[in-house]
Amino acid sequence: MKIPTLTSKKHKILTHNNIDYYLFYHPVLNCIKNILSISNISQNFTLRFENFKYKGEKAYSEQYTGNWWKNTEASLPHGSNLLSIILYSDATTTDTLGKSSLHPIYISIGNISTKRCNKSDAKQLLGYLPILKAKDKFEKKSKDFKKLVRLTFHNSMKFLLDPLFAEKGIDLEVDNKTFWFFPRISTIICDWPEAATFSLVYKSTNSNFPCHFCLISKMLLVDTDLSDVTFRNNENMQEYFYNKAGQDVSLENIPNYFWSLPSINVYSATVPDRMHHLDLGLFHYQIEFTQALLQKQDSSLVNKIDNRLSKIPRFQKFQMFTNGLQSISRMTAKEYRILMKVMVFVVDNLYKENENNVENFVENKKLSEVYAKWNKMYMMSRSEIFTESDLENFRICY
Repeated sequence: MKIPTLTSKKHKILTHNNIDYYLFYHPVLNCIKNILSISNISQNFTLRFENFKYKGEKAYSEQYTGNWWKNTEASLPHGSNLLSIILYSDATTTDTLGKSSLHPIYISIGNISTKRCNKSDAKQLLGYLPILKAKDKFEKKSKDFKKLVRLTFHNSMKFLLDPLFAEKGIDLEVDNKTFWFFPRISTIICDWPEAATFSLVYKSTNSNFPCHFCLISKMLLVDTDLSDVTFRNNENMQEYFYNKAGQDVSLENIPNYFWSLPSINVYSATVPDRMHHLDLGLFHYQIEFTQALLQKQDSSLVNKIDNRLSKIPRFQKFQMFTNGLQSISRMTAKEYRILMKVMVFVVDNLYKENENNVENFVENKKLSEVYAKWNKMYMMSRSEIFTESDLENFRICY
């Protein structure tokens, strides 16, 4: 079987401050053909929606068991197939001093089973997006420069992805058979700042509506009992944008490229990856919140936690926390996952009564319950199958 050559190309996106900025890329159709040409991909490749059930109940597992797939497939011409496109975005530094950086975009296919899709050869480097440099610190902070950065990002995505959306679809070979496909972007996986770039909402956590997929004000984000939540979608965001009211919902004054694409709500399709969202994100903040809470209630409790962590006996493949939580800012995702396993025991029976008469005192039992519930939620989030009742219980309990 012939494997397309992924020859790198470059395309000039813009000139700024007398510097030409290029997009280095592999043609998107070549990337897809390269993935489909892998010898065992066809064994893990699905063409049609599956009404999946688990223990007699409607359930969700692979992408092709979900409602998005069902609805998108129904919108396509008779006889054609859906090609689910997954994008990965990961801006990163490339030297130890943090002075050089790249913004790679990767592509994969949602028709492939998740386990197979997670292997490195099932992803292809689509391109490196240009990273603009300001001439000085004043330009870097200016609104015009920030707008240009976001506009350049979306212009680059348009150049990379437009070849996918031919009006009559595209023909692709799978296991030496030709199929008629209509590519549709199903998921964009990235960290939180990049999610704001894809959805073009304000990046600042101090903005009135800092969430990229809902319209909950910053003052209410900590309220876990909200019942009436408005979600962002292409329609309501375009209404704000074209009525020149984007600032009312923390929306950038730039038209979003993904509004023009079929069958994608960019606000719900853009999701933080689990490592950044849970391991390095929410759990990190939960630890910091616990430290601040205990410092307020009794400063000696922070040292007590460090002491308990340092006394955990050695065990094979188990990270030792000899310095307690002092190095929390330098912890890896793996170390956070190990910390999850022990924190529920570390905070248990840590303190008893409100001896210092602290206002808004949090009982030790409630703090322990937070860590116990976190672990249940985290384990559930790693499940490979979700039934309707699982999702409802998840919504109610967590």
